[in-house]
Amino acid sequence: MIKTKRLRDLINGKDAVIAPCAFDALSARLIEYSGFDLVATTGFGMHGTMLGVPDNGLLTFTEMLRMCRNMSSAIDIPMMADAEGGYGNAINTSRTITEFENAGVAGLFIEDQVLPPNCPYIKGTKLIPVEEMVSKIKAAVDARKDPNFVIVARTDAPFEEAVERLNIYAEAGADMVKPMPHSRKELEDYPKHLKAPIHLGFTYGKETTKGVTAKDCGEMGYKIITFPFAQLMSSVSAQIAILNEIKKNGTDEAFYEKMISFEEYLDTVNIDKYNEMDKKYMFNLD
Repeated sequence: MIKTKRLRDLINGKDAVIAPCAFDALSARLIEYSGFDLVATTGFGMHGTMLGVPDNGLLTFTEMLRMCRNMSSAIDIPMMADAEGGYGNAINTSRTITEFENAGVAGLFIEDQVLPPNCPYIKGTKLIPVEEMVSKIKAAVDARKDPNFVIVARTDAPFEEAVERLNIYAEAGADMVKPMPHSRKELEDYPKHLKAPIHLGFTYGKETTKGVTAKDCGEMGYKIITFPFAQLMSSVSAQIAILNEIKKNGTDEAFYEKMISFEEYLDTVNIDKYNEMDKKYMFNLD
């Protein structure tokens, strides 16, 4: 089954879908290896891992596209991408859909920030007019070749305006909508007012989702629940810890029990697949 159909089936299923957010091909592989059915991406994480900068809109369309192609090629499960603000106007958004679909991505979200977009937890955001975002959504819908390719519309607007905007975006053709709750009450109230399946990102370090599980959010009415910061922050923490150990003691031996074994690592990157290809296709001189 092609990935877009698998994603559509997940959205149409009865259960909420958990999708940790990858930032490169290896982190995407690890999500699949861990048994999840869907990979999401994080623009925040990709800005950090690709450029070493905050999520401030510096990543270009071609840089993001290239990485998303590598990520989707590394996995057999569907992937939904963060496509920022569509990388321009409605015409740019049309090309964004075409290229991301050709790259093997099963769906993506675009947001209604003024370009270049930035993480709303870093600084405040400015929004484009509703009419401009509607044009982007319509261009996106018209551009996709596969009707199962999922288009999500995101807004950073405050609650009442967000409800109005997202319902308009759904009416314009968005398959899903993505609000940004800023309190537990907003988290609980959004599903009561939105007229499309809802995409939710867990807010690391914020009270909004503290003490709440993905299952809880599914019962509230959210359909896809992502974890944009989990892999990124935990991997950075682990790397800093081992680098400090090496700098202090000149060895990494104290971390051996915490590190994945060499054989386990090879398993995560499909060593058996390539060993079989080696036996089948490569000429052995011995």
